Amino acid sequence: RIRKRGGGGGDATSSVSSGGSDSMGRVLTFRAENGTDGGRQCRTGKNGKDVIVRVPPGTVVQQEILPEKNKKSRPENDMTMEPTYIDLGTITHANPTFLVATGGQGGEGSALHSTLQRGVRRPRIPPQGGERKRLKLTLKVVADVALVAVPNAGKSTLLSKVTRAKPKIADYPFTTVVPNLGVWVPNNPTAYEYDEEEDEQYTYDENGNPVLSSPKSKSLILCDVPGLIAGASEGIGLGHAFLRHVERCHVILHLLDSTSEDVIGDYAMINRELLNYGTGKLATMPQVVVVNKLDIAFGNEMEVDEADQDDSSSKKRFRSKAELEEKLREVIPHSRLMWISAKEGEGVDDLMERVAMFVKKVKEINASTE
Repeated sequence: RIRKRGGGGGDATSSVSSGGSDSMGRVLTFRAENGTDGGRQCRTGKNGKDVIVRVPPGTVVQQEILPEKNKKSRPENDMTMEPTYIDLGTITHANPTFLVATGGQGGEGSALHSTLQRGVRRPRIPPQGGERKRLKLTLKVVADVALVAVPNAGKSTLLSKVTRAKPKIADYPFTTVVPNLGVWVPNNPTAYEYDEEEDEQYTYDENGNPVLSSPKSKSLILCDVPGLIAGASEGIGLGHAFLRHVERCHVILHLLDSTSEDVIGDYAMINRELLNYGTGKLATMPQVVVVNKLDIAFGNEMEVDEADQDDSSSKKRFRSKAELEEKLREVIPHSRLMWISAKEGEGVDDLMERVAMFVKKVKEINASTE
């Protein structure tokens, strides 16, 4: 029987999607459809259908390379047995589709050699298998400003005040367990030097999360990262799993709790964890230090005296705003220090306007250096 070549296998493609990441932390297997065999009367086999994996924008695609395991030549505790990762690309709105694995090629059918003389045989090329890859998909949220602080410092309250986001807010730590996104829109857009023809490009998905805007948008995307504790860069607490989102931001908004027993220590701890995470890139990012909860801090000097007497440690609660500001100026290497009360809305509008102008300058500097 004379048959034409078989169909090729389908490709595996990653495509951008505005939906949430429900398969976070799980191992999933995707397989494209096989091509069909060639048919009678020189019919070519049908190609297999491609498989498309939809992921959120900002997903980094890496190929996992497993080392060859040779127990005779390698000890069991050899660290080189850990897999290595090769960056393949990033799924964004500008690059919404990315081919990660190509399908196979169908083999040659007997119809290709039907013109040969009778009795002459020539080996046919067999079908070629498609690529098989083990991939690691890591979501890095694309935002303008990252809210970083210790637990229960008021990040979610600030996000709810300046955006339409509705994060969980409570009076206990670790209320935020996943990053929350929100879009801040200025009250006076004409105050910023943007092109008048540039319209707002922010849209929202079914979960209420903002979708990436144009680079010249007047608005800002804010990312509320779960609270960080000492040792977060080593995997302690919830922050280590979400510090990667800060890498995609332009500015870090470092929030301090003015009612904390050790404000200076909290500031130093957060910066230390940013420095120890990964390559230390987070420590070099521009910061804006914001002291929160002014509505309940420095209220009663008698209560502060009693707290100091009961506390036998070296930690000190500051009696006034001027005293705390003096100590912060000594440790902060820049002059970007602001004071707000996120719950009462005091100083919030001024903060966001200044942050918007600062982010615009940072974007211009980054664009000029690229």
